Amino acid sequence: MTGRYKVITGYLAFWFFLVFFKFGAGLQYTLLSPLGARVLPLWVVGAVIFVSSIFQMFLDVPVGFLLDKYGYKKMLMVGTAITFLGVVAFLYGITTISLLASIFLVAVGWTFYTPGTNAYLLSHAKKSTSVKFFAYHDVFASLGIAVGVMVVPFIVNATGYVISLWLSVAIILALIAIYLAPKDIKKITMNTSPHRRTHHQRRYVLTNIYAAIKRLTPASTLLLLLNCAAGIFYGIVWFIVPLIIAMAVYNGALLSAGLASLDFAVVIIASFLSGKSKKSLKKMIFTGLLVFSLSGFLLGMSFGILFIIFAVLSTIGEEMASLPLWAWLHELDETHNQDGLMSGLISLSADVGWAIGPLSAGILYQWVGPSLAIELGAIPIAAVLLVYYFATRTRVITLSLFTVPPKPHYPRHKS
Repeated sequence: MTGRYKVITGYLAFWFFLVFFKFGAGLQYTLLSPLGARVLPLWVVGAVIFVSSIFQMFLDVPVGFLLDKYGYKKMLMVGTAITFLGVVAFLYGITTISLLASIFLVAVGWTFYTPGTNAYLLSHAKKSTSVKFFAYHDVFASLGIAVGVMVVPFIVNATGYVISLWLSVAIILALIAIYLAPKDIKKITMNTSPHRRTHHQRRYVLTNIYAAIKRLTPASTLLLLLNCAAGIFYGIVWFIVPLIIAMAVYNGALLSAGLASLDFAVVIIASFLSGKSKKSLKKMIFTGLLVFSLSGFLLGMSFGILFIIFAVLSTIGEEMASLPLWAWLHELDETHNQDGLMSGLISLSADVGWAIGPLSAGILYQWVGPSLAIELGAIPIAAVLLVYYFATRTRVITLSLFTVPPKPHYPRHKS
């Protein structure tokens, strides 16, 4: 209890930073589609979000360099300040220029946030406290996005001035919190990383990528496909549901709760599933993919209380599939000399999905309507289910979830 108390109180400012940043930046992302619809055709809004996601991917390497060179806390402050500029853009109204400025500036802020917070925690965490640090990271970050999403019905149709005030206050508080957070203790560089060799494979990067995927297949291929399919599905949902809330035809509070549950529920679900020892994970993965795909198809059929139920079931299904796939991947990897490469590929596959999702949603919403657009977004998940069935029908997967390190919590919203 003492160790847990110290982790919470000693880094209270950092936990507040997570809450306020996720509240402000997460709320801004959630509002992009209804705000964009005020000044641009929806397909253009989706295309702009797609381009901003690709833009983020190109920034990953230089941002990582800046984090290592100048410090994680300092660069988190820089990223938060850039995010502040992005939300202030709405202060004098919602226009095409202010929308574009906000999208790309906040995208830069997210690019600093995700690797910066992870590196910051790694620089402070010891072996005995690392699990606690990242568990609290998941809880406070999910709390921020959940609270932010619940505000959507109250401000989605407000003026740019009002929206900017809400977002600006949250980001200012985040900036103050990260300023007050403890300083970096050490850098997570090639010399301190437990898998330092995995970060120095640039010379034959394409060959290494192909070799890593092939060596760890089918778990690697399935995990990459699942992360991409999930990104597409969630990208469509987060684009379309705020538009429905803005129309005020359905209960906005219920829809917001459904969006919030996509991310927050995974914290509880993952902890529950991790405590289950499974001798055979084959059925667990199949069941998870089946639940995820069916819930995805059903999610768009009702925008009432059933929306929350199917949102939670979607999260359960994805976690039931991805957690044992992560364990299987770890079991197949005997050398563990390319962990960094595989982790990067898994993150990249999710980013690609999150880029394709809004682009598809902007087109599908106008062509087929919100319900069918969400249902079509579940097709890639069903495709992964079929690939899994044919790839593993002659295989036996026997291992325990206790034998592998905890699976990273990938947020069910854009980051």
